[in-house]
Formats: sequence, structure tokens, C-alpha cells
Amino acid sequence: MSSLEQIIASKFKELKKTLSVAESCTGGSICSRIVSNEGASTYFKGGIVCYSTESKTNILGLDAKTINDYSVVSKEVCELMAISVKNLFNSDFSISTTGNAGPEKGESNVKIGKVFISVATENNVNTYELNFDGNRKEVINNTVVRALELLKDNL
Repeated sequence: MSSLEQIIASKFKELKKTLSVAESCTGGSICSRIVSNEGASTYFKGGIVCYSTESKTNILGLDAKTINDYSVVSKEVCELMAISVKNLFNSDFSISTTGNAGPEKGESNVKIGKVFISVATENNVNTYELNFDGNRKEVINNTVVRALELLKDNL
């Protein structure tokens, strides 16, 4: 049986499409899972870990007002992250994650375990709001797995 990453890799190669990633709460774990497969260089253009608000504004070019208005952990910010990284890398698809993995709330006042995942396709951006239970590692791992599943479903 193929792993989720292998299924995604095969699909990208078959479609001749490319991928980029912007990660906040997952801290590079999605990129790591993607590049662990042979041939990732044929479709994976790159990723950015934009963990702080400052990196979201300085690297991805997100508007600080949007972050202030909606919170760093929000549907709006996650969608803008996906659009921005897709444009930055000129990829066909992108994934972005933002959330609160805990144990403290950090720069957002949202509940620990709340996560947003956006998948930008060639035509639209699909954003998913999720609530995970568990400790920090479990929230991050569940977010990574769910992001890859959602990417596969959007292909």
C-alpha cells in the first residue's frame, strides 16, 4: 500500500502540476513529509515556515491589518498564506496551515487545538477549520496528516 505522500507524488507527476507550502503551526513538518519521497523535486517548488506574525507580513506579504482584524489563527489569514506562497513560488497548488498547537495561546486568543488548513488549487482556495484534542505533538501531527489528506482530495 502506498503512503499518503506517495499517492500525492504520483498524482502531481501524472497531472504535471506543482506544489508550494506555507506552514505556521506545523513548522515545516509538511515539507519534510513531502520531500521524504523520491522524485519530490519534479513537483515540489518549496515551502516557507512563517511561524511569527512578522514573518507572515515580511516574507509572505500579508497585511498586518488583516492579521489584527481576524487573528493570526483565522480562515482569512490561512487563505492569504496559501495564495501568497502559491504566487511566490509560481506553483499550481499550495497548502497553508495556521493554528494553536499549545500549550500556551501565543499570538492568538483562539482555543488550543484550533487549526486552519487552506488548499489553493488552480481555480480556488478551500479552507478547513479543524479542532484537535491532545498535546502539542498530537495537534501538529494531526494537522500534517489532515493537510496531506485534504491536498489529495483537492487534486
